[in-house]
Amino acid sequence: MRTHVTLAFMILLGAMQSGAQSLSLPPSPVRNHSISIMGGWSAPLSHEGLTGNWGPGPGASIEFLTSVNRYLAFGFDLEGSAFWFKGSGWASAYPSLPFKNPPVAQIVAGVVGRYTFAPGKKFSPYVGAVLGLSHVTGAEYRVDTDSGRVSYYYIPFQTRLAASLYCGVEYRFSRLFALDAEARAVEVVDDPDVGAVAVLRGGFRFFF
Repeated sequence: MRTHVTLAFMILLGAMQSGAQSLSLPPSPVRNHSISIMGGWSAPLSHEGLTGNWGPGPGASIEFLTSVNRYLAFGFDLEGSAFWFKGSGWASAYPSLPFKNPPVAQIVAGVVGRYTFAPGKKFSPYVGAVLGLSHVTGAEYRVDTDSGRVSYYYIPFQTRLAASLYCGVEYRFSRLFALDAEARAVEVVDDPDVGAVAVLRGGFRFFF
């Protein structure tokens, strides 16, 4: 009997010591910051100035966020897209003109806010918005003729106000690493040539 009591006491003491050790372990660090690197595809949606001669092309982005609580984060977003020239359509429409193949690039930089619906879960949908500036590189094809100058296309170098909305889903592999996939609509305000752009992209987010 005494042996059993002694054994039970030793087991209880060991459990208490183990529990005390587990309580003394430092809690998991709170990771309030994240940075994402993403790539994808962008397509102009409106305004004949751009869609008439340029189609979808690759894009990339980098985004830095700081959480203010479990659901809401704010930060900075920088993204760039390249739109490819529609060479085959141009050659068919103007077979006698010398061929040019200029891409048009768009860079959007601004402040971003993001709301996460299920923080702490493996899968978590989110929505966000960006307000900033859009810079579009130029492209021009003008020919001087006897009757005057003929302009076949003209996209000016310009910087304008831009806003975008996006939605996506995040898959957390760990506290340090996640995979994001999202769809985004960018609207360049009061731009007669660019207008709206659709973006599909995915990439990795790192927490620190």
